[in-house]
Amino acid sequence: MSKFNGVSEVAAPNGVGMFQVATDGRDSNVTQAQLSWVISQCRKLRLVSWFVTVVVVSDNPVFLAAVAEWSLEGRLLVWSTKLLILTRLPLHHVYHLRNTLAITNSMLLLIDNTSILRCFVYVEVPYSGEGFRPLWTGTWTAHETPALVSRFPFFPEKFKKLANGPKINVTYVAYPSTKTMVVDDPDNPRGKKVILLDPEIRLIELIAENMNFSLQINSPPDQAWGTEMPNGSFTGMVGMLQRKEVDFSLSLLHVTYTRARAIDYTFPLNVWHSRIIVRRGIPEVDPWGFALPLKAEVWFSLFMALLAVLAALAVLPYWFFDKTLTRTKFSSIYQSCIRVLLQEDLDVKVSGWRWGERLLLGVWMMMVLVIAQSYQGHLMSLLAVRYIPLPIQMLKDILHHPVVVLTPKGTTQASSFLDAESGLLRQIADLRHEGRFQPVYVSELGIYLDKHVRRGTHVIVLLNSRTTVMVAQDFSDKGRCDFYEAKEEILPMLGAIGLPKDSPLLPALNSRAAGSWVMLNDITVSDIILLTNLNKKIVVELRTFISKYG
Repeated sequence: MSKFNGVSEVAAPNGVGMFQVATDGRDSNVTQAQLSWVISQCRKLRLVSWFVTVVVVSDNPVFLAAVAEWSLEGRLLVWSTKLLILTRLPLHHVYHLRNTLAITNSMLLLIDNTSILRCFVYVEVPYSGEGFRPLWTGTWTAHETPALVSRFPFFPEKFKKLANGPKINVTYVAYPSTKTMVVDDPDNPRGKKVILLDPEIRLIELIAENMNFSLQINSPPDQAWGTEMPNGSFTGMVGMLQRKEVDFSLSLLHVTYTRARAIDYTFPLNVWHSRIIVRRGIPEVDPWGFALPLKAEVWFSLFMALLAVLAALAVLPYWFFDKTLTRTKFSSIYQSCIRVLLQEDLDVKVSGWRWGERLLLGVWMMMVLVIAQSYQGHLMSLLAVRYIPLPIQMLKDILHHPVVVLTPKGTTQASSFLDAESGLLRQIADLRHEGRFQPVYVSELGIYLDKHVRRGTHVIVLLNSRTTVMVAQDFSDKGRCDFYEAKEEILPMLGAIGLPKDSPLLPALNSRAAGSWVMLNDITVSDIILLTNLNKKIVVELRTFISKYG
């Protein structure tokens, strides 16, 4: 980069890389190509280093603007990379660098050598607005030690707690089952405020309160979470994050490889599964109820036991050496065993039977008696209570029932089916060729549940936390239970807050969100001691919110 006269040597304890881009007397295209190469080399240096400080030295405002733009696009200036801009330009001549200085871990050093060589250090506060000037944090001369003039240190953690209490844009899509409550709000022009009764949202609101900012909700026009388009862009909330139209997502997003290429995530806050909402069957008496008390294995075992008794009674006379006695006819043996099984009396004469034959017949009678009494008791219980058919309990059961599968459009549930290349998910997605797989908008799920799923022609695949709320809310509205949730939990996913790539808010959100959400599960006293006072406060308020609004 263009250097000041007299700067001939730079020393660093762990190494230094120095690059120069000449701007005087060069074609703009050549300069741009050289700058692009330098940025790519600096990024390679950042990727192989633990800590990197980028020092930009120039008196050309156009060059400084180009460096700032290319460094952001080339992902050189992430929060872990410190940026130091050294220039002799006046402060108002570097006004175009405000956005870069605000969102990066950077400082601006202005050199004033009119009378004595002196450096003024400035820090751009994020979300400061048009009327705010960069914050003067310190100054020093060649013969004096650096002196701070504000509470901000050099390279401050300015996103840990925002100074100006800004209103940050977030994106959010509400489920139809999300509860809301209207409360009085004197600061609102309409005098009312709508509160979303969702523990996940309440957690983010508590974090925002601690970080000293408020939320401005902007929902995507398509009311979708986000799917990838053929050109690499995304729809829905993920698309807004990718285009940096918002600062983070108020709704937790599923962590997927496809989305991770376009946005960043915080520490995972939850683990979700999806379940299937199906219409409950009408109570009925099963015409095959007589076969229900005993399984096929029991009937088979009973038949095999009958054959074994008959075989034993048939061969038992040949084991006796007494040939004078009349042998028992096999027909009478067969009839006796069958009559015992059918619980009829024995009208055949058994006086001529040997003791072994009588013993076997007695054992068979006792076995049949126990089985018959057990069968009668179970059959009476089954016939007294009507049977409610629950045909779909697993995802594979959908293939054998003529129902239409509904799933929220633009979500990972829909993408998991549509992007699958083989297996059961691919088979479910292929049902769309028969009109049996249909992604719908989230706002329409309530309508489909009431008009289609209730008739038994459709089923809904949705997050298990949402399916429970939808079924419970319908029960409260209708006064009867018309739906059930399938037993199988499918599509396990991690949920986290989504942010634009290289967002400086990521470290600050991670430091608060990770420990707080763990506390909602299994906790001990030692866990509470290990967490900070901030997290303990968030957990207490969050638990109070959950116990109150559920």
